[in-house]
Amino acid sequence: MHDQGAPGDLELVRAFVNTLDMEDGREELTDPRSLRDWLEAHGLLHGDAELGEDDLRAALTFRECLRDLLAANNCHPLPADTVGKLNQLVGAIRVAFRFDPDGGLDLEPCSSGVYEALGHMLAIIYAAMLEGTWQRLKVCRDEGCQWAFYDHSKNRSGTWCTMQVCGSRNKARNYRSRKRAQATAR
Repeated sequence: MHDQGAPGDLELVRAFVNTLDMEDGREELTDPRSLRDWLEAHGLLHGDAELGEDDLRAALTFRECLRDLLAANNCHPLPADTVGKLNQLVGAIRVAFRFDPDGGLDLEPCSSGVYEALGHMLAIIYAAMLEGTWQRLKVCRDEGCQWAFYDHSKNRSGTWCTMQVCGSRNKARNYRSRKRAQATAR
């Protein structure tokens, strides 16, 4: 139903935001165990880290703040409390700059557990911002959908996760609204 993925590691951030499918009401991260399984499956958590309810809350808060940022990439106003929540989380996520074997500079998490996983995503986001790909990662403008998608359009004007579903649905809704307004005006 939904679009093609984001380039490179940015796909991981897109997949994380999409662990909540708002349209279907499906939440993948229902408890600390499902969070741990998801993070391990995506190479973000290593070893036998035990995650608790606080870790789940931190991950879900991070995810929903990311959703707000992606909505802002799609011309929605950024909620006033989002930046504060993100800055509070970033304070708990310790990261450091490290040189890679090729002499490039990378951002690496220095935390453990859920904060290590969030640190990996933070590093991906930072790199995407530097590369100029971050602004293309958006959430669908349909309020009932809000699926994270990568805008592959040439002019960066994509607003729907898919034109065939959400775009068509919204165009039809707008058309019906205009027709009702015209009928009422007569």
